[in-house]
Amino acid sequence: MDAVADVAGGPGFERLLPTLRDGARRVIAGAVAGPVVTFDPRRLYPHNLSLIGSSTHTRAHFASWADLARTGTVRPRIAGGHRLTELHAAQEEFRRGTHVGKITVTP
Repeated sequence: MDAVADVAGGPGFERLLPTLRDGARRVIAGAVAGPVVTFDPRRLYPHNLSLIGSSTHTRAHFASWADLARTGTVRPRIAGGHRLTELHAAQEEFRRGTHVGKITVTP
């Protein structure tokens, strides 16, 4: 891969490094799978990989993305939905880590 956007971190961090091509970039914008990562630095410098931290986006970017979602131009992948009274089930689904997409909670 030429670029990876990583919002997970955690134990999967190191497993993805070999999938990056020489000169690739990895943007880290979260740590939902865990804040501590390990990796062999010999995978980083000999392959000229770039690790970039991102605090997400500007307010203008967010407004633009929200407009895309409102118009239906971009539709996020929804893995599951729960009512607020089922919050515990939503948290358990998230904790299992087998979902792909967002888990929504509706009040």
